[in-house]
Amino acid sequence: MSLPRIPGVNSESAAAELLRTPERLAGNTQSTAHRLVAGLDGDPETDDWGLPPTPERPHPVVLVHGTLGDRESVWRTLAPALRTAGHRVFRLNYGELPTLPRLYGLGDLRKSSQELAEFVDRVLVDTKASKVDLVGHSQGGMLPHYYLKYLGGTGKVRRVVGIAPSNHGVEVAGLTKLVRQVPGVQAVVEDKVLFRISPAFTQLLHDSEFVGELVAPGDTVDGVDYTVIWSTRDELVQPPEAQQLKPARPEHPVTNTCLQLLAPQNRTTHLAMPYDPLVVRETLKALAG
Repeated sequence: MSLPRIPGVNSESAAAELLRTPERLAGNTQSTAHRLVAGLDGDPETDDWGLPPTPERPHPVVLVHGTLGDRESVWRTLAPALRTAGHRVFRLNYGELPTLPRLYGLGDLRKSSQELAEFVDRVLVDTKASKVDLVGHSQGGMLPHYYLKYLGGTGKVRRVVGIAPSNHGVEVAGLTKLVRQVPGVQAVVEDKVLFRISPAFTQLLHDSEFVGELVAPGDTVDGVDYTVIWSTRDELVQPPEAQQLKPARPEHPVTNTCLQLLAPQNRTTHLAMPYDPLVVRETLKALAG
């Protein structure tokens, strides 16, 4: 089904941008609030190391944050919901640069994918599980595909759930908007040095060598179930429809879930996606399927 173009998402007109300002501010406020609380609380919830999965939920869930995200703030809504549903939950920080400590998702994407691979191995050893489920937001929804295709992830992953994933790359305008919206970051990673100091920002572009390598074999691999949860109101991954996956083979299970087809009035933007109740519900549904 083809979705209508949303003013302000696929248009750069000043009027459209003004119309989108309230929903963007609401999403930014929500993301900022979680960052502030996480900063004050530190990391009150530990991951489930040493706790074997239950027979009802035999596959641990690894949560992968996005560009400039972190394990503490991004998953403050979803991690408790997963635990309440009986899942064992594990979160990692990745992509930290020596020159920008405590800012994550900025490093070389191949190295970040390797960090994900090593973290998954740790989880499998600790839990004695046969496979994990991966849930990623934004860049964190893209990295699992590189891990599966090039770093031996096939056979270790049952499901991949991408929340607003940059599966086919992003545009310069989207990355610039991201930096402007993440509190406390713009002064450090400003536009004029954005692509010089962070390998990830160059590699995330839709026409980069990395994205070309990522998509060359097709979107999917054998033995993995895929779900993409995306919003037409996404202002960072453009166009939003590009987040969807196409099965590389007819038998590959892929579900592309658009929030506005479930709830037409939903206006969740990119940064607010991990906290949206509908996103949480659909993520739990995908993992239980």
